[in-house]
Amino acid sequence: MVAGPKPKVATPARTPASSRKSAKPAVATRKPRSTPTSGDAAALTKALEDFVAVRGRPALFLVLNESLFGGHVLEVRRCLAGKDYPEMDLVIFSNGGNINAAYQILELCHVHSQKVNACVPLYAKSAATLLCLGADTIVLEEISELGPLDTQVGEEIKTGRVEYHSALNPFKALEQLQDFALETLDKVMKMLLLRSGMDLNECLSHANEFVSVTAGPLVNQLNAERLGEYNRALQVGLEYGVRVLTRHGGWDLQEAKELMERLVYGYPSHDYIIDHHELVELGLNVELFTPDEQAASTALIEMGIRQNRLIRCVEPTAQP
Repeated sequence: MVAGPKPKVATPARTPASSRKSAKPAVATRKPRSTPTSGDAAALTKALEDFVAVRGRPALFLVLNESLFGGHVLEVRRCLAGKDYPEMDLVIFSNGGNINAAYQILELCHVHSQKVNACVPLYAKSAATLLCLGADTIVLEEISELGPLDTQVGEEIKTGRVEYHSALNPFKALEQLQDFALETLDKVMKMLLLRSGMDLNECLSHANEFVSVTAGPLVNQLNAERLGEYNRALQVGLEYGVRVLTRHGGWDLQEAKELMERLVYGYPSHDYIIDHHELVELGLNVELFTPDEQAASTALIEMGIRQNRLIRCVEPTAQP
């Protein structure tokens, strides 16, 4: 049998080189961020001025939807340069950040004003809580919240990103392991004494061995060097707190230490809400905004949550 001619196979037409060079993949473009309008700026200025007018004293507004850091200290210094007030408000919107920066901002306020009131329309968490502890008076909304002063530490994860968590976490883990070890020792001792017929020393020896086998590997996972590092970080917040309470609040040294032990070590999580009831129980000088001040505070909340960073000093308008 003779094979016939092979069928021709159609080949796709080649794209000219000039066309290939000009063909580019589509690139997704980001929409530009919306910038504040003149109307937004005017509304913000009015909200700030209304708050100052109803409070009747100058105010330094510290509105930060970013982590507090050293650059903010320089901005506060520029705002307060040449100022000398008998009384001023420090109005805070902040989730915290660098506690050294918070301490410096607080001290700057006291250098430029004989009396400092910390006004918190919504939140002053973590390091921002230190700003409130060093104020003469803390003025709050009914929903305002402060937070514990357990220092946040950064740790680089596998992706290269830095995650922040409480320096108190490993100590809480150690605390849980201690409780587990003691409870286990107690239960094993009771069981051996009741069922084994061994004397007390033998029971204790076996119980210790059992606890060592069960709890020992868990304890060994804790990094002793990191525990020391985290302990120093927690002590920084505690010492700053004691310093501002005794220096500006007239607290007795021992009472200040007890309060700071509570604020650093005494709460179950970093996000825990410390409200005005709790602050009064802790012995701090706390007031709520008056009805007129609440209206101005509400306007500040609406404007403040839309700001990434606002550091501005505003003085009352002179009456004619």
